[in-house]
Amino acid sequence: MAVVVCLILHLIISTVSGLDSDVWKKEIEKRLSSLEEFNVHLLEENANLRSLISETQRENKILKRELNNIAERVSKCEEVILRQDEDTNRTGELFLETRESEDGSKIFSRKNSQPGSRIVPPDSYPVSAVAFYGYLSQSSAPNLPPHHPLVYDTVVINRANGYNKGDGIFIAPVTGVYAFHFSVCVISGPETPWVSLEITLNGNSLGSIFEESSVSGPDYHCSSTMVISDVHVGDHVFIRTHTTTRGHIHSSPIGRTSFSGWLLYR
Repeated sequence: MAVVVCLILHLIISTVSGLDSDVWKKEIEKRLSSLEEFNVHLLEENANLRSLISETQRENKILKRELNNIAERVSKCEEVILRQDEDTNRTGELFLETRESEDGSKIFSRKNSQPGSRIVPPDSYPVSAVAFYGYLSQSSAPNLPPHHPLVYDTVVINRANGYNKGDGIFIAPVTGVYAFHFSVCVISGPETPWVSLEITLNGNSLGSIFEESSVSGPDYHCSSTMVISDVHVGDHVFIRTHTTTRGHIHSSPIGRTSFSGWLLYR
Protein backbone atom coordinates (compact mmCIF):
# COMPACT_ATOMS: atom_id res chain seq x y z
CA MET A 1 0.00 0.00 0.00
CA ALA A 2 2.87 2.40 0.87
CA VAL A 3 4.46 1.73 -2.53
CA VAL A 4 1.19 2.60 -4.28
CA VAL A 5 0.91 5.87 -2.32
CA CYS A 6 4.51 6.80 -3.18
CA LEU A 7 3.92 6.13 -6.87
CA ILE A 8 0.76 8.23 -6.81
CA LEU A 9 2.60 11.09 -5.03
CA HIS A 10 5.41 10.86 -7.56
CA LEU A 11 2.87 11.08 -10.36
CA ILE A 12 1.22 14.06 -8.74
CA ILE A 13 4.52 15.87 -8.28
CA SER A 14 5.47 15.17 -11.86
CA THR A 15 2.12 16.46 -13.06
CA VAL A 16 2.15 19.69 -11.14
CA SER A 17 5.85 20.46 -11.32
CA GLY A 18 5.23 23.38 -13.66
CA LEU A 19 2.41 24.95 -11.58
CA ASP A 20 2.56 27.66 -8.88
CA SER A 21 2.31 26.82 -5.18
CA ASP A 22 -1.46 27.49 -4.70
CA VAL A 23 -2.46 25.42 -7.68
CA TRP A 24 -0.03 22.76 -6.57
CA LYS A 25 -1.52 22.61 -3.05
CA LYS A 26 -5.09 22.42 -4.39
CA GLU A 27 -4.14 19.61 -6.71
CA ILE A 28 -2.43 17.75 -3.88
CA GLU A 29 -5.47 18.17 -1.58
CA LYS A 30 -7.79 16.99 -4.36
CA ARG A 31 -5.71 13.89 -4.98
CA LEU A 32 -5.42 13.18 -1.23
CA SER A 33 -9.19 13.51 -0.84
CA SER A 34 -9.68 10.99 -3.67
CA LEU A 35 -7.25 8.65 -2.00
CA GLU A 36 -9.11 8.93 1.32
CA GLU A 37 -12.45 8.17 -0.38
CA PHE A 38 -10.90 5.23 -2.17
CA ASN A 39 -9.44 3.99 1.12
CA VAL A 40 -12.85 4.24 2.83
CA HIS A 41 -14.36 2.26 -0.05
CA LEU A 42 -11.67 -0.40 0.33
CA LEU A 43 -12.31 -0.61 4.08
CA GLU A 44 -16.04 -1.08 3.48
CA GLU A 45 -15.43 -3.81 0.93
CA ASN A 46 -12.99 -5.49 3.30
CA ALA A 47 -15.57 -5.42 6.10
CA ASN A 48 -18.19 -6.91 3.76
CA LEU A 49 -15.78 -9.66 2.71
CA ARG A 50 -14.98 -10.44 6.35
CA SER A 51 -18.70 -10.66 7.12
CA LEU A 52 -19.27 -12.93 4.11
CA ILE A 53 -16.37 -15.17 5.12
CA SER A 54 -17.71 -15.39 8.68
CA GLU A 55 -21.20 -16.29 7.43
CA THR A 56 -19.75 -18.91 5.07
CA GLN A 57 -17.73 -20.45 7.89
CA ARG A 58 -20.84 -20.59 10.09
CA GLU A 59 -22.90 -22.26 7.35
CA ASN A 60 -20.05 -24.68 6.72
CA LYS A 61 -20.07 -25.74 10.38
CA ILE A 62 -23.85 -26.28 10.23
CA LEU A 63 -23.49 -28.40 7.07
CA LYS A 64 -20.74 -30.46 8.68
CA ARG A 65 -22.97 -31.16 11.70
CA GLU A 66 -25.86 -32.16 9.42
CA LEU A 67 -23.60 -34.44 7.39
CA ASN A 68 -22.33 -36.07 10.57
CA ASN A 69 -25.92 -36.61 11.74
CA ILE A 70 -26.89 -38.14 8.39
CA ALA A 71 -23.85 -40.42 8.44
CA GLU A 72 -24.75 -41.54 11.97
CA ARG A 73 -28.37 -42.23 10.99
CA VAL A 74 -27.28 -44.19 7.90
CA SER A 75 -24.95 -46.27 10.05
CA LYS A 76 -27.77 -47.02 12.50
CA CYS A 77 -30.11 -47.95 9.62
CA GLU A 78 -27.51 -50.34 8.23
CA GLU A 79 -27.17 -51.97 11.65
CA VAL A 80 -30.97 -52.34 11.92
CA ILE A 81 -31.18 -53.88 8.44
CA LEU A 82 -28.44 -56.36 9.30
CA ARG A 83 -30.21 -57.31 12.54
CA GLN A 84 -33.53 -57.69 10.71
CA ASP A 85 -31.95 -59.95 8.11
CA GLU A 86 -30.50 -62.10 10.88
CA ASP A 87 -33.82 -62.17 12.74
CA THR A 88 -35.71 -63.09 9.56
CA ASN A 89 -33.39 -66.02 8.98
CA ARG A 90 -33.88 -67.17 12.58
CA THR A 91 -37.65 -66.66 12.74
CA GLY A 92 -38.59 -70.29 12.23
CA GLU A 93 -35.92 -71.48 14.65
CA LEU A 94 -36.90 -68.98 17.34
CA PHE A 95 -40.63 -69.54 17.46
CA LEU A 96 -41.64 -72.94 16.13
CA GLU A 97 -40.59 -76.46 16.88
CA THR A 98 -41.95 -79.40 14.91
CA ARG A 99 -43.17 -82.74 16.17
CA GLU A 100 -45.25 -85.50 14.63
CA SER A 101 -48.71 -86.44 15.83
CA GLU A 102 -49.99 -89.99 16.08
CA ASP A 103 -51.39 -89.88 12.53
CA GLY A 104 -48.01 -88.77 11.16
CA SER A 105 -48.92 -85.13 10.45
CA LYS A 106 -46.65 -82.31 11.58
CA ILE A 107 -47.62 -80.16 14.58
CA PHE A 108 -45.93 -76.86 15.37
CA SER A 109 -45.66 -75.40 18.84
CA ARG A 110 -44.25 -72.20 20.28
CA LYS A 111 -40.86 -72.62 21.91
CA ASN A 112 -39.82 -69.01 22.55
CA SER A 113 -42.04 -66.19 23.74
CA GLN A 114 -39.88 -63.36 22.38
CA PRO A 115 -40.81 -62.12 18.88
CA GLY A 116 -38.32 -61.50 16.11
CA SER A 117 -38.03 -58.10 14.48
CA ARG A 118 -40.37 -57.40 11.57
CA ILE A 119 -39.37 -55.31 8.57
CA VAL A 120 -41.69 -52.56 9.84
CA PRO A 121 -41.58 -52.45 13.67
CA PRO A 122 -44.99 -52.19 15.43
CA ASP A 123 -44.40 -48.72 16.81
CA SER A 124 -46.63 -46.59 14.55
CA TYR A 125 -49.72 -47.26 16.65
CA PRO A 126 -50.42 -47.95 20.34
CA VAL A 127 -50.09 -51.62 21.27
CA SER A 128 -53.84 -51.72 21.96
CA ALA A 129 -54.54 -50.91 18.27
CA VAL A 130 -53.80 -54.31 16.71
CA ALA A 131 -55.97 -55.15 13.71
CA PHE A 132 -55.55 -56.48 10.19
CA TYR A 133 -57.64 -57.50 7.20
CA GLY A 134 -56.56 -59.03 3.90
CA TYR A 135 -57.96 -61.10 1.08
CA LEU A 136 -56.88 -63.12 -1.98
CA SER A 137 -56.51 -60.83 -4.99
CA GLN A 138 -57.45 -63.73 -7.27
CA SER A 139 -58.59 -67.35 -7.10
CA SER A 140 -56.08 -69.99 -6.07
CA ALA A 141 -54.60 -72.77 -8.12
CA PRO A 142 -56.82 -75.89 -8.25
CA ASN A 143 -56.56 -78.93 -5.99
CA LEU A 144 -54.28 -77.57 -3.27
CA PRO A 145 -52.64 -80.20 -1.03
CA PRO A 146 -53.31 -80.59 2.73
CA HIS A 147 -51.78 -77.99 5.08
CA HIS A 148 -51.12 -75.58 2.23
CA PRO A 149 -50.88 -72.04 3.73
CA LEU A 150 -53.00 -69.30 2.17
CA VAL A 151 -51.30 -65.98 1.50
CA TYR A 152 -53.76 -63.07 1.54
CA ASP A 153 -51.79 -60.74 -0.68
CA THR A 154 -54.14 -57.73 -0.67
CA VAL A 155 -53.99 -55.97 2.70
CA VAL A 156 -56.64 -53.36 3.52
CA ILE A 157 -55.54 -52.54 7.07
CA ASN A 158 -52.59 -53.69 9.18
CA ARG A 159 -52.41 -51.79 12.46
CA ALA A 160 -49.24 -52.66 14.43
CA ASN A 161 -47.87 -54.44 11.32
CA GLY A 162 -48.47 -57.93 12.70
CA TYR A 163 -49.63 -59.44 9.40
CA ASN A 164 -47.13 -60.25 6.64
CA LYS A 165 -48.61 -60.42 3.14
CA GLY A 166 -45.44 -62.15 1.94
CA ASP A 167 -46.16 -65.39 3.81
CA GLY A 168 -49.74 -64.94 5.10
CA ILE A 169 -48.70 -65.20 8.76
CA PHE A 170 -49.85 -62.95 11.59
CA ILE A 171 -47.25 -62.64 14.36
CA ALA A 172 -48.78 -61.23 17.54
CA PRO A 173 -47.01 -58.01 18.57
CA VAL A 174 -48.51 -58.18 22.10
CA THR A 175 -50.03 -60.81 24.37
CA GLY A 176 -53.80 -60.74 24.73
CA VAL A 177 -57.16 -62.16 23.73
CA TYR A 178 -57.67 -61.96 19.96
CA ALA A 179 -60.60 -62.49 17.60
CA PHE A 180 -59.96 -63.94 14.14
CA HIS A 181 -62.34 -64.21 11.21
CA PHE A 182 -61.82 -66.00 7.91
CA SER A 183 -63.98 -66.84 4.93
CA VAL A 184 -63.85 -69.06 1.86
CA CYS A 185 -65.70 -69.02 -1.46
CA VAL A 186 -66.12 -71.69 -4.15
CA ILE A 187 -67.77 -71.62 -7.57
CA SER A 188 -69.28 -74.41 -9.63
CA GLY A 189 -66.95 -76.40 -11.87
CA PRO A 190 -66.55 -79.62 -13.88
CA GLU A 191 -66.47 -81.61 -10.63
CA THR A 192 -68.24 -80.65 -7.43
CA PRO A 193 -65.82 -78.05 -5.96
CA TRP A 194 -65.24 -78.09 -2.23
CA VAL A 195 -62.68 -76.84 0.24
CA SER A 196 -61.92 -77.09 3.96
CA LEU A 197 -59.77 -74.47 5.66
CA GLU A 198 -58.46 -74.27 9.21
CA ILE A 199 -56.97 -71.52 11.31
CA THR A 200 -53.84 -72.49 13.24
CA LEU A 201 -52.00 -71.11 16.23
CA ASN A 202 -48.35 -72.09 15.90
CA GLY A 203 -49.49 -74.90 13.59
CA ASN A 204 -52.19 -76.21 15.98
CA SER A 205 -55.76 -75.99 14.71
CA LEU A 206 -58.11 -73.49 16.40
CA GLY A 207 -61.11 -73.92 14.10
CA SER A 208 -62.17 -74.75 10.55
CA ILE A 209 -64.79 -74.12 7.85
CA PHE A 210 -66.08 -76.15 4.91
CA GLU A 211 -67.83 -75.14 1.71
CA GLU A 212 -68.83 -76.84 -1.54
CA SER A 213 -70.54 -75.81 -4.77
CA SER A 214 -72.12 -77.80 -7.59
CA VAL A 215 -71.31 -79.03 -11.08
CA SER A 216 -73.99 -76.92 -12.77
CA GLY A 217 -73.64 -73.20 -12.59
CA PRO A 218 -72.71 -70.51 -12.22
CA ASP A 219 -73.21 -71.29 -8.56
CA TYR A 220 -71.36 -69.34 -5.83
CA HIS A 221 -71.07 -70.44 -2.21
CA CYS A 222 -69.22 -68.69 0.64
CA SER A 223 -68.75 -69.58 4.30
CA SER A 224 -67.03 -67.88 7.21
CA THR A 225 -66.34 -68.38 10.89
CA MET A 226 -64.79 -66.63 13.85
CA VAL A 227 -62.55 -67.88 16.64
CA ILE A 228 -61.38 -66.22 19.86
CA SER A 229 -58.17 -67.31 21.54
CA ASP A 230 -55.43 -66.36 23.95
CA VAL A 231 -52.36 -65.42 21.93
CA HIS A 232 -48.89 -64.71 23.26
CA VAL A 233 -46.45 -62.22 21.85
CA GLY A 234 -44.58 -63.85 18.96
CA ASP A 235 -47.22 -66.52 18.30
CA HIS A 236 -47.93 -67.36 14.65
CA VAL A 237 -51.51 -67.42 13.37
CA PHE A 238 -52.30 -68.39 9.77
CA ILE A 239 -54.85 -70.13 7.53
CA ARG A 240 -54.15 -73.37 5.67
CA THR A 241 -56.03 -76.09 3.83
CA HIS A 242 -57.28 -78.88 6.08
CA THR A 243 -57.35 -81.53 3.34
CA THR A 244 -56.80 -81.58 -0.42
CA THR A 245 -59.18 -79.15 -2.10
CA ARG A 246 -61.21 -79.89 -5.20
CA GLY A 247 -61.17 -77.08 -7.74
CA HIS A 248 -60.21 -73.47 -7.06
CA ILE A 249 -60.60 -71.40 -3.92
CA HIS A 250 -62.57 -68.52 -5.39
CA SER A 251 -61.87 -64.85 -4.75
CA SER A 252 -63.20 -61.95 -6.84
CA PRO A 253 -65.22 -58.75 -6.35
CA ILE A 254 -68.32 -60.99 -6.22
CA GLY A 255 -67.00 -62.81 -3.15
CA ARG A 256 -63.68 -62.56 -1.32
CA THR A 257 -61.77 -65.28 0.48
CA SER A 258 -60.39 -63.27 3.40
CA PHE A 259 -58.58 -63.34 6.75
CA SER A 260 -58.79 -60.74 9.52
CA GLY A 261 -58.04 -60.39 13.21
CA TRP A 262 -57.95 -57.88 16.03
CA LEU A 263 -56.94 -57.56 19.67
CA LEU A 264 -59.89 -57.60 22.07
CA TYR A 265 -57.97 -56.81 25.23
CA ARG A 266 -54.61 -57.43 26.87
